[in-house]
Amino acid sequence: MPVIRAATRATRIAAPAQFTGAVFNDEVVAPTAPSRLRASVVSFAPGARTAWHAHPVGQTLYCLSGVGRVQFAGETVQDLHPGDTVVIPPDVRHWHGAAPDRLFSHLAMSETTADGGSTRWFEHVSDTEYAAPVR
Repeated sequence: MPVIRAATRATRIAAPAQFTGAVFNDEVVAPTAPSRLRASVVSFAPGARTAWHAHPVGQTLYCLSGVGRVQFAGETVQDLHPGDTVVIPPDVRHWHGAAPDRLFSHLAMSETTADGGSTRWFEHVSDTEYAAPVR
């Protein structure tokens, strides 16, 4: 039975092309056939967030700590708290990140497609979009 030791995986700084602010990624598991599951703990500094993006097989976020935000294209921004689960359907444009004044961490889980396809990235979330009223 393989055990992936934490010491073998360094925390990665998220790419500025796909994130705004300080965002850190700790890989939990990468897809290894036949599994297509990818899971990471993603930690956001206050105000940090993803760019708009979509996943071909969808994504599930399990909120671990802090206060976050999520928005699906065309919908209202929602706040997130520890224990909340966000189920994002396939190919739905969305973004997620921390509240302006709070740290936030979630477990992000998604699957690749049969041919290895994963996240499609779009434009950055504007400050105006991010500052929209929260439901």
